[in-house]
Amino acid sequence: MTLPGLRGRSVHVIGPSGTEGSAVIDFLLGRGVTTITAHDLAANPEQFTKTFHRTHQWLEPEAREGALARLLDSPVVIRYRDHYLTGIERADLIVVPQSWFRHPENAPLRALRERGVPFTSMTRLFLETCPCPIIGVTGTNGKFTVATLIYEMLRTAGRTAFFSGNDRTHVPMLYYLDRITPEAWLVLEISNRQLVDLDRSPHIGVVTNVAPHHLDDHGTMEAYAQVKATLIRHQRPGDHAVLNRDNPYTEAMARQVRGQVWWFSAERGVERGAYLDADTLRLAGPGTPAILPAGDLRLPGQAMIENALAACAAAAIAGVPPDVMASVLRSFTGLPYRFRLVAERGGIGFYEDSLATNPTAAAAAIRSLDRPFLLIAGGFRRGATPEDFRPMTAALAATGRCRTVLLIGATAPVLSEALATIPPAARPTVILAGTLEGAMAEVHRLARPAEAVLLSPGCESFDQFVDYRQRGDRFRALAEEFAAAEAK
Repeated sequence: MTLPGLRGRSVHVIGPSGTEGSAVIDFLLGRGVTTITAHDLAANPEQFTKTFHRTHQWLEPEAREGALARLLDSPVVIRYRDHYLTGIERADLIVVPQSWFRHPENAPLRALRERGVPFTSMTRLFLETCPCPIIGVTGTNGKFTVATLIYEMLRTAGRTAFFSGNDRTHVPMLYYLDRITPEAWLVLEISNRQLVDLDRSPHIGVVTNVAPHHLDDHGTMEAYAQVKATLIRHQRPGDHAVLNRDNPYTEAMARQVRGQVWWFSAERGVERGAYLDADTLRLAGPGTPAILPAGDLRLPGQAMIENALAACAAAAIAGVPPDVMASVLRSFTGLPYRFRLVAERGGIGFYEDSLATNPTAAAAAIRSLDRPFLLIAGGFRRGATPEDFRPMTAALAATGRCRTVLLIGATAPVLSEALATIPPAARPTVILAGTLEGAMAEVHRLARPAEAVLLSPGCESFDQFVDYRQRGDRFRALAEEFAAAEAK
């Protein structure tokens, strides 16, 4: 259904208090579609206002108030919890946010979709209307870092580029449409939930890796991997897929590619893409041009090497020269909530990695540290079993650099059981600290000069924090307090 064809038709938008819902409404109103009914799980206007402010952190407070006022003053009819989904059976089009299928209240939507009522989303609307090439990045771990690196490489190379991440601190992609020209580039971080039922793919699709995560959404690893493969499944012959040669799930995706496959690998050479040759990052192809020595990367570890290779392979497709790639990589010091150094005092470094909400992500951080460290781990993981944490225990056993693990949150007993499987020679001391504050109190007692303290939970945060950002911010504040106390 085209945008002009929506004028006068019944359009229903789910979740107007969220970033995606409000962005879609703005988009439709700006294009003359005014027959909109919006459905929100907020109980009343007051709760709606609170949720709107929480989910629109990419706007300054004054601009947030203005955006809320525009929405409430528009011709859109908002139905709150007591009348949620009332009249939706008469919809000509339903616009859903990426997490709609997680809410039991949305069971009627599944029935409508099965009956053939058209559904769309912010991501699909954007892919249908964006005039420039899109580089989409997904994966279990590293997708935001890789997308950021690609964006910076494009900008440093003098290209007009735009970026949209998959969280509430970034401008939603639809707001860029009026500024984007066909000559520009757009880089998108795309989550598994955005990919569900998506029937379009970007011009360049990057899949960083696939590891166990979000299985409560998709049921099995195979189903999860298939959702991730949606990023490249609908590409055309002239498009490009950048895949991790070292990950069995992403390597298998090559069979679905209709365009050209580009690889990145930290373990072997590739015929097209980027790879690690001894200690040098290189592009494949004539002359195999060197990008930079791995030792020039500011962040340690295999995960950073893999992220850099993925970004270089994608940037090469867009024509970015190797020297520009190297310049961006040499200056990159990490991103908030994604393995960054947040404080240092007395030779003790504090690394915040709160977005490591699954064991594979935490394992990458564990392997990255090249000095003795204390690990703060735990939080919330639905239906957690000791086996879930095998990536973390394997990393701890392999490196042997972790002296103590301080466990927090609801999964602490399960994670403690998992840690008991590590061979005694490499097994760290385990302390049930309970809370992040309790863990940091133990850090004051235990940390030694030349060591590191790593927050890489391997779990989500919802048992003790609003989200991973609040957890990361609290750790950073406590680390800064530690550093200030040591300075006295």
